[in-house]
Amino acid sequence: MSNEANERLQEFISEEVSRQWQLPNRPDLEKDCVDFIWDRWGENPYQDEVYITFLLIQFLSGHCRNALSSQDIDFMAIEEIHRNLERQLEETRWKQY
Repeated sequence: MSNEANERLQEFISEEVSRQWQLPNRPDLEKDCVDFIWDRWGENPYQDEVYITFLLIQFLSGHCRNALSSQDIDFMAIEEIHRNLERQLEETRWKQY
């Protein structure tokens, strides 16, 4: 592809990602997403919204792989309560002797 075609395609990808982007407080991730899509675009010279959406989902899915769910957070809170109760019980036992 010519430089002009590449520039038009890069602009199209950027505009399409921006149109679909739902994290306004994370422009850094939006830029990373545009770079991710550009790196995977290959030799496809066509402007394809569906393929951009597919790659956008791939990008976000990769970032969500390590994210914590509300269930994870609840479990961690219960574990913390359990540890605190055990510590308090141990301290109470030591005070009795």
